[in-house]
Formats: sequence, C-alpha cells, structure tokens
Amino acid sequence: WLNPLFKIGHKRKLEPDDMYSVLPEDRSQRLGEELQGYWDQEVKRAQKDAQEPSLMKAIIKCYWKSYLIWGLFTFLEEGTRVVQPIFLGKMVSYVENYDPTDSAALHEAYAYAAGLSASVLVWAVLHHLYFYHIQRVGMRLRVAVCHMIYRKVSVTKYHGVYLL
Repeated sequence: WLNPLFKIGHKRKLEPDDMYSVLPEDRSQRLGEELQGYWDQEVKRAQKDAQEPSLMKAIIKCYWKSYLIWGLFTFLEEGTRVVQPIFLGKMVSYVENYDPTDSAALHEAYAYAAGLSASVLVWAVLHHLYFYHIQRVGMRLRVAVCHMIYRKVSVTKYHGVYLL
C-alpha cells in the first residue's frame, strides 16, 4: 500500500491530497475530545477531593475496555504457548516408547500432533491480531494526548503565555 505513495514522492513533492484519509474513529478531533472529557472529569474529581489531577487515571478510564479485551486475547495467546511444549513432550514420549502393535498410542500421537498444530495456528492468528489491535490502541492514545497538548498550547499561546 505504500508503493504508490513512494512512486508519487519520487516524482514530485508530496501534497496533503496524496495522503490516505484517516478512518473516522481514528481522527484526532474525536479521540482528543473523548480523552479531554475524561480529563475534565478527573480535574473536577481532583478539585472536589483537594488533590492533583492524574492524566494516568483519565487515560485508564478512557482506554481500560480496549486494553481489557486485548488482554484477554493475550491470555489466550499465552495459553496456547503453554500447551505447545506439553503436546510436543507427549509426541516425543510416543516416539521413545514406540510399540508398533499399540494402535491406541498411535491415535493418541495423532491427537497430540493435531493439538500441537492447532495450538500453533491459534497462536499465530491471536498473536498477529493482538499485535495489530494493541498497536492501534496505542496509536489512538498517542493521537489523543497529542491533540490535548496541541489544544492546550494553542489556547495558552492565544492568551499570550507560552508553555515551551
């Protein structure tokens, strides 16, 4: 998906119209306002309790559901990683104690091989699914915080005071 953009950039200077559009749910306006709402709640709570507001608490309240869902995927992913050595050990045990007349052990070895194959497949799917989505949640968090910082600097700059 980047090759066409590289070709355009090689021929001429890139312009804003050359860039791909952002998904509506990933737009900085939406993400920043959502986190800003949680931040405003945190500021009110902190003022009521006579404490300092915590950006970390606002971020946790905003993104805890996403991290919980993908944390469950991580739990499943790690579960598949735990059973792989067990299946492999059972297969090695079958080979060590090989008895050509024991058909039950052969069927059991096939079941262990199928279990090992299935767990590797499930791990691969869950790993890449988790990695993609957790990177996306991290990107959304970064965009939301950058939006809040930019907004704060713009408002502060407007009033004649510079934070930087």
